[in-house]
Amino acid sequence: MLQNILSEGSLDLKCMPCYYPIGFTGIQNSSKLRMLFAYKLPCIYSGIPMIDPKILTRWMKNKIFSRPASQVLEILEPHKDSFTGIEAKVLDIIRDRAAIHTDKNIKEILTEVEPVFKRRLRKKQSAIFRELVESAQNLPDKYKYRFKMFMEETDKKLNDKPIQVPFSSYEFKYKLAKIKEDIQNGQDVKSKKVMNKLLKESKRLSNTTNSRTIENQKKVIDFLDLILKKSVLKNNVQLRELIDISKSRLAQDKIVIPFNRKSFIYDLARLIEDLPNQNLQEELLTIAQKLPTSQDSTSAYIVKVTAEPVDKIGYRLIWPSLASIEHLLPRSEGGLDIMANFAGATTRENSARKSIPFVQQIKRRPLTPIYCQKYVDKLIELYHQGVFARLNVSPKYIVDFKNTIYVLSKKRINLDISKLNAA
Repeated sequence: MLQNILSEGSLDLKCMPCYYPIGFTGIQNSSKLRMLFAYKLPCIYSGIPMIDPKILTRWMKNKIFSRPASQVLEILEPHKDSFTGIEAKVLDIIRDRAAIHTDKNIKEILTEVEPVFKRRLRKKQSAIFRELVESAQNLPDKYKYRFKMFMEETDKKLNDKPIQVPFSSYEFKYKLAKIKEDIQNGQDVKSKKVMNKLLKESKRLSNTTNSRTIENQKKVIDFLDLILKKSVLKNNVQLRELIDISKSRLAQDKIVIPFNRKSFIYDLARLIEDLPNQNLQEELLTIAQKLPTSQDSTSAYIVKVTAEPVDKIGYRLIWPSLASIEHLLPRSEGGLDIMANFAGATTRENSARKSIPFVQQIKRRPLTPIYCQKYVDKLIELYHQGVFARLNVSPKYIVDFKNTIYVLSKKRINLDISKLNAA
């Protein structure tokens, strides 16, 4: 029977039959592969052993990130090979400080070192802001004043000085939706119901804020506040902060708004969106894009996350290494929700690829052939250990994966699965 499974043939992903009658689990027919995530499958694009999302869910439920950092590091130790990039560097910083402050949690440790990294970040940002101001000298007069006021407001944000910021219902709904994502990571049904209710009621906020709409917006925010105060999420720091800041903004109070790179670039783009000189417009936005991000700068990462609750800091550190279902042929290109079109990739790599064709993805990640072979080898190892049989996963998935990769890579990647048939 296995010999028949190993027979290779042409593969048309759009016409591919579903070999596994699997129940819906977020992505239809993905539950079999999700069960294999428990065995630290390597990411097909980065090769790192992925962390099973169920483990993070358990950690969040047990609030392990509120414990002393030394204990958290012990829990993460078996997964140390799963961390790369900025997250690995931040964990090294936490590890060094935890050896001295054995009783502090990860937020307390990062808060302690944050001033040092904030100075480093401001130094890098200052050089880019100077370059931006120099280029802005070429702006027409009517734009220069607006730019000057914009940079003065930016300076206040950078130095934690209070400013008056108009309320934005779009921003409010966006932040509320982001908080819901955090809540969804846990298993508390009541909390999820509260978030759904808050999101539903927030739809009553008018999209524009002016003299005719502001009183109604205040009433909606007050009602959301009432819902929050009577709910299981009444002590949620993010929700409390969002409601309080929204009330202050609607009351036109001056408040401290931390500098945010994305918001800065968005506001700059709006300021110069009708600038006749498109070359200057592009030049200014290109300079702004040089500002350090939390994905490429340890300093920016630490300054950003230190303001967040300890559980969210922990979640941020783990999220990039989580196993996720990757559609080899993207859904937008007709890829189906079937095992033959699934693979395991970290959430970071999955998110970065988006709907990029697989051939282009190979150019972006040239070691993909090596890591796909590593992925296959791990699957074959699990098959011979009897894991596939215990989980009722057909070994045909291994063959389907090989054939799918062969087709999507335009025959450039021909994976070796000869060990699958070995005694």
